[in-house]
Amino acid sequence: MIIHMKKGFTPEQEQVVLDRIKARGFDYHIIHGATGIDVIGVLGDLSSVEESYFAEVSGVDKVVRISKSYKMVSREFSPRTHVVKIGESAIGEEEPVIMAGPCSIESREQLESISKYVHELTIPILRGGAYKPRTSPYSFQGMGLEGLKMLAEIRDRYGVKIVTEATGLHRHVTEEGKIEDKNVLENVIDYTDIIQVGTRNMKSYGFLQELGLLTKAKKTPILLKRGDASTLKDFLLAAEYIVSNGNPNVILCLRGIRTFEDAKFQRATADIGAIAVLKRESNLPVIFDPSHSTGYRDSVYPMSMAAIAAGADGLIIETHNDPSNALCDGEQSVTKEQLSMILEGTRKIRKVLPRPDYSSK
Repeated sequence: MIIHMKKGFTPEQEQVVLDRIKARGFDYHIIHGATGIDVIGVLGDLSSVEESYFAEVSGVDKVVRISKSYKMVSREFSPRTHVVKIGESAIGEEEPVIMAGPCSIESREQLESISKYVHELTIPILRGGAYKPRTSPYSFQGMGLEGLKMLAEIRDRYGVKIVTEATGLHRHVTEEGKIEDKNVLENVIDYTDIIQVGTRNMKSYGFLQELGLLTKAKKTPILLKRGDASTLKDFLLAAEYIVSNGNPNVILCLRGIRTFEDAKFQRATADIGAIAVLKRESNLPVIFDPSHSTGYRDSVYPMSMAAIAAGADGLIIETHNDPSNALCDGEQSVTKEQLSMILEGTRKIRKVLPRPDYSSK
């Protein structure tokens, strides 16, 4: 439910509304409008509450019931796209933001080589996996805390921001056979600028709640990837878990979905059409991952162009200095030259096709 205050309302009138919300055991979120009019979002199961309960309060202009199950991330709750700022970059504004880097940090030399050309191409955000949850227990799992420290060093050296994936509590067996609990999420929060939630964790609702609460104070941006077999409603409700627990800075990331398609041709089915749906339904920025959506580097360029043309707010791309010998996702990692082509192409497309405006729809 959304409560619109009248122009010229007094703090005392607004407090009466807030007191009524709290008296019924609900939570609320206040949006301070640019025209001096506050909008109050009431959170909870309001099925038994009539609009008149709030509408009769002096100073209230109108009360609107939100029909969506995802409340705070819907356009009904806030028609304007929420812009997520990371340093000099603003995800959700007209200019698409590019993030690029290796799927996984393999060594100091590898990370330095890739970071150098990412910086030379003026890409503002470096991606790199320190912790890599993998389907196979025998696959390379990442360098962990050592990898996070390397990313922090690169950030200091080149002035880029970093995005890396976080998982929850891990149990580690020491050489002495003892079990130690390691909270990977807390390590990532300490070192990164953007926390990535991978497709495997999109439905880990306890993890999403913890993530929202732990980042509530600093509002650290969260890049939330769609699960490969999740509906868009599932996806938006996962974002709602984070936002409703105190962190509004969520970036939706599409990375392809699982269909009947043969993996010999493409790793996943690119969900380009979902960009327009999410932009219409949600007030969160949307970026696209052409690397995981295709699985092959030759497909990354055309899918990147299609995503930008469809209105994506940015791209997250895997790149490697030696793709043939990469420990993780080498087939879908583009070279420096291919990455440069993608950058040039995104700029050209956005000039020809301005991003659609969904704020008034």
